[in-house]
Amino acid sequence: MAYYGETVLLDALADLSEQANKDLRAPAYGVTRAFNDNKRNVIQNYDTFQKMEAEVDLRSTRIDYLNRSTGTINSSRASDFTGQTDTSVSDTLTFVTYAREFSIRDDVARNNTQQASKMLAYAIKNARLDIGASIEAAGLVVLEAYRNTVDVSSPMSTWNGASTYYNLVANEDQDRYFNIIETEMGMRDYNGSLQIINYGTLNELVKWQANQGSANSVNLTFQYGNKQFYTSNTITNSSDHVGTTYVCEENSLALVDWIPAKNRIGLPKHAAFSFTSIPDPFGIFDTMALGIQQKVESSASYGGNSQDAVWHYELSLDVAFYIPTLTTGKLVNKYALSKT
Repeated sequence: MAYYGETVLLDALADLSEQANKDLRAPAYGVTRAFNDNKRNVIQNYDTFQKMEAEVDLRSTRIDYLNRSTGTINSSRASDFTGQTDTSVSDTLTFVTYAREFSIRDDVARNNTQQASKMLAYAIKNARLDIGASIEAAGLVVLEAYRNTVDVSSPMSTWNGASTYYNLVANEDQDRYFNIIETEMGMRDYNGSLQIINYGTLNELVKWQANQGSANSVNLTFQYGNKQFYTSNTITNSSDHVGTTYVCEENSLALVDWIPAKNRIGLPKHAAFSFTSIPDPFGIFDTMALGIQQKVESSASYGGNSQDAVWHYELSLDVAFYIPTLTTGKLVNKYALSKT
């Protein structure tokens, strides 16, 4: 037989699939999604992070990869070889915990037309929105830290150094903005598909250009192949710019999202505490941890009784962003489209 709190949680998870209150609308989370989409390609041992039972094992796990090395090119064949030995490089993941608490009071739910399950569904989404904003902002900090700080090759744009480190495309070239980005990325030897994370204002340019058909006098759709577009309104955009873009070759960005083993496996009713997990309401991360603590408290200040059944919740997950460190520059490049 299911307990009251468990039934309310199950009903709340069902309610999350449909939301009528647009006050709880979610952003696009373009930065987070760009890091998440190819995580298993970038971190090839990704699934091992989810299998480790000990917290210390997770924190000590390294990501090893082979980096670029250069050697001497000889002008003749040798009779005695003394070739160099290439080595691997290790990066360390830094995890940050994102946890948001909320509560459901039985008296408050009984006095509310929305009832407990719907109130819990909205509380979960409110918590997820707050967590999502923090993670999106943290991902943007990582993009900034790993962007190119030298002018590698930008014959079709203007390099802005002195701590800003971005390429500026003139407004007169806006019809070829994304083609210029692709061309210059190719001149830096990034010839694969691109992940392009735009400030929201550039969506107007993308949609207008992408819908120019072959029958029109100017067909601009040629520049939209081999690109995955993301939107993030968290990006800071100068008033002098139409929009700002972060770009990298596909399979350059990754993150590890992790929850404790007790939540993954489930440890219900440990005294007044339960460890469980739920699917990410926004479908980005694998799962999210949910801690539930049952108490008896006064709800008099909320219009209830002095003796009330209260469920305290904590929605959480750990996230580590990862961009491989290169010896041949940096993986992320930043662009902006000028208004003039």
